[in-house]
Amino acid sequence: MRNTESPFIKQINQAGLMPIFYHSSEEVCLSILKVAYDSGIRVIELVNRGSEATKIFPSLRKLANQLPGLSLGIGTIYHPYEAEEFLEMGAEFIVAPVMNPRLGEYCSRNDVPWVPGCGTVTEIWQAQELGAELVKIYPANLLTPEFVPAVHAVLPKIEIIPSGGIEPTLESIKPWFDAGVLCVGMGSQLIRKDWVQSGNYEQLGKAFKQAVNLVEQIKS
Repeated sequence: MRNTESPFIKQINQAGLMPIFYHSSEEVCLSILKVAYDSGIRVIELVNRGSEATKIFPSLRKLANQLPGLSLGIGTIYHPYEAEEFLEMGAEFIVAPVMNPRLGEYCSRNDVPWVPGCGTVTEIWQAQELGAELVKIYPANLLTPEFVPAVHAVLPKIEIIPSGGIEPTLESIKPWFDAGVLCVGMGSQLIRKDWVQSGNYEQLGKAFKQAVNLVEQIKS
């Protein structure tokens, strides 16, 4: 089922895990990015959920340029003008919480990897028709791993990344890979707010490494 011809799919497949985060502090975001990379993370999504995101992203891009093999994307993008703004800053892929055809058409025209958020087979089919190779099923904790083979029964070529409510544990992650997902996305369950607020990057690094090891163990 893997699309072995697509560099984007290859990269996401190899990563297996995509941390998703946002913080209003540039310093905190840079620290999270560096700790994640040092722990083995190779794909990261900054969330465009705060007024500082457009100011912080260029600094993250500058740091990412110094970290070989790291792919940096932007999430919570609804409209083409938002995608254009971050692409000009060096975003490598676009993640959306919804399936907006106009955004898909824009990304297709500009040959930009686009990961729309979908919750039905119809939305996933529409995304595939618009050129999406990978879709985000969200919220994953409501759709459950059983949704994945149901999708693949009728749309076998589309790749899936679940996001929302996935814990960094074997019991939470394994059923998703067993069901056939390409990668898993994790936000606050992995990047805990109390660790970030207290600056406990050592504990955060341990959590990243544990999650990376779990994914590698499952996929092997």
